[in-house]
Amino acid sequence: MATAPSLQAAANTGVDHAGSESRVDRDSHFNGLFETKQNLWIEGIAEGEIQCEGMVTVAEGARVKAKVTAKAVTIAGVLEGDVICRDVFQIMPSGQVDATVSARRLIVQEGGFYNGEFHMITGNSTDSIAGLSGFDAPGAARQAADSKPAAGGEPAAGGDLLSNDEWWAKLSGTPDATEEPETKTDKKAST
Repeated sequence: MATAPSLQAAANTGVDHAGSESRVDRDSHFNGLFETKQNLWIEGIAEGEIQCEGMVTVAEGARVKAKVTAKAVTIAGVLEGDVICRDVFQIMPSGQVDATVSARRLIVQEGGFYNGEFHMITGNSTDSIAGLSGFDAPGAARQAADSKPAAGGEPAAGGDLLSNDEWWAKLSGTPDATEEPETKTDKKAST
């Protein structure tokens, strides 16, 4: 069980906090578009779309069914939907996620549950995540979802996302399933 102090400590890693944070408390149910420049702490139920310039934390017992865009996301409760995370997407031991996630890093702690697709955001320049910053998220979400390798295994336009096959090929050093196998031709000297 993730306690509030341990969850807060996890939430503090690598994210600048504003002076205060937005909250959906345990007795609240939000349905619609939620936009904030601060961090967002969810203890109740949130549905719809969440656009957060800081960190989104879904506390244990909370339920979120939404399209989420944030700098970082920590899940100790339940999350369903689509997520674009410019930094770390973290699932705590009590967390349950059923979502398509695009993030720079994925951390699933022992006991955490993840079901869905993961797209790793690569590249170090700010240009590579320019479409993911601020409240420009709807177009970026489409770009993340539509980014498939083009012919020859190269990423499509805006190709800072790797497909699962591309990620595995890089990690394992094996050819990508989307690449055409190389054909060997014997060249004989002509006389």
